[in-house]
Amino acid sequence: MRLLTRSLLTVSAVALAAAVAWPQSLGEIAAREKERQEKVKRKTGGAAHVITEDDLRGRGAGTYSQPAADSANPAASPSPGASPGAAKPKTDDELRAEQEKAWRERLQQAQEDVTRLQTGVDNLQRELGDPSMGVYGPGRARSISRLEEAQKQLAAAKQKVDDLQEEGRRSRFR
Repeated sequence: MRLLTRSLLTVSAVALAAAVAWPQSLGEIAAREKERQEKVKRKTGGAAHVITEDDLRGRGAGTYSQPAADSANPAASPSPGASPGAAKPKTDDELRAEQEKAWRERLQQAQEDVTRLQTGVDNLQRELGDPSMGVYGPGRARSISRLEEAQKQLAAAKQKVDDLQEEGRRSRFR
């Protein structure tokens, strides 16, 4: 009987402790996590270093286990004549962003050309549909030749837009 009483008291004490500790607000949890992160930050002496692809690529020839014979990192020790404000080499993300911007500008220009040429074709077709113009006159023949030339230019411009869109798809710009 005593064993049963002690067991029940122990189980109820554990259950009571769990019930008291369980209801935590989200704010309390966030505050404890922030304190824990600050302790870790103080313990490690500052912010943790995030390893990027640039860090991995900047090692030169060789591997991590077998570095190259001449593993001097030129970025770590600037030349004596280099100024501290010298231009830094661009990262891959910066280069990609510039390439994407240039591609988008070319695509926009090509689309504007298509719009301009389509307007010209529409105007020429409207002009040819005008009944006041003679059906067999020299003005009509001139308009037809201009229309054919404009349609060729429009087709070339549309092909350029398609090519640029394909280039963007292959480069994963979209």
